[in-house]
Amino acid sequence: MIACVALIYVRFSFAQDCWSKNACIETSLCAAKGGTSQPNLCSGGNTIRCCSCANCMEASLCVSRGGVPSTGICPGSSTNQCCNMASTSVPTGGKTPVNRMLTDLADILRGAGLTVIESDGWKTRGHGIMTSVKGILVHHTAGPATGDFPSLKVVRDGRTDLAGPLSQLGLGRSGTWYVIAAGRSYHAGATIDDSVFGNANAIGIEAEATGNPSTNTGHAYWPEVQYQSYIRGVKALQAAYAVPTSRVLGHKEAAVPLGRKPDPNFSMDEFRAALAK
Repeated sequence: MIACVALIYVRFSFAQDCWSKNACIETSLCAAKGGTSQPNLCSGGNTIRCCSCANCMEASLCVSRGGVPSTGICPGSSTNQCCNMASTSVPTGGKTPVNRMLTDLADILRGAGLTVIESDGWKTRGHGIMTSVKGILVHHTAGPATGDFPSLKVVRDGRTDLAGPLSQLGLGRSGTWYVIAAGRSYHAGATIDDSVFGNANAIGIEAEATGNPSTNTGHAYWPEVQYQSYIRGVKALQAAYAVPTSRVLGHKEAAVPLGRKPDPNFSMDEFRAALAK
């Protein structure tokens, strides 16, 4: 009996836990973040493992190097993030637009098999031409709780404090895409790198959602048909304009100062992982 007790004591003395309980995540999500999964350190199913990162750095530094910063698998402050350089390859076949209106937006989305509604006059709407398309910013409208895309008028025409258009594209709850403007749109504000994510260089997509509750986990508060359409549409834009997944950011990731914007209220790590499939 004494020997058995001693054996149990030794076994538990050498047991190991994950460095952080919040780092116990799905192996696929860990890989998307640029981390490495370690087994037998977390409770849960076989795919829940301890995720750690060997390339932690300030998020702004990661972006300046062309990587995708991801939270949750690096120690220290929230700005110390895992820098994933694996998703920086440029899609083949596409071409970055230079100094022009994006009059091919509707055709790109329809070519991906998506339902598209074109707003009257969209091909000439905008605050001037686009300098380039180096990035794509993912937003939510924080609009009404019902209707497919009730925010259309605001996105197209603007607000009293900000002239429209406020994005080139809208996405309804049904998965329908709304093409609003071919030119520069006021969606980004100040960003971590305006040469990539500023209004002159990034496409803005406003997807209809209340934005409540604010979260960085999963996509439980989004209709699946809308979420999947979001992925398909962004992938089509990436392919057409040669935008790497590392330059597809949520507004909450690109806006400065950090915390200025909460959108979209789903996991951008999960979203980018889906883009890479």
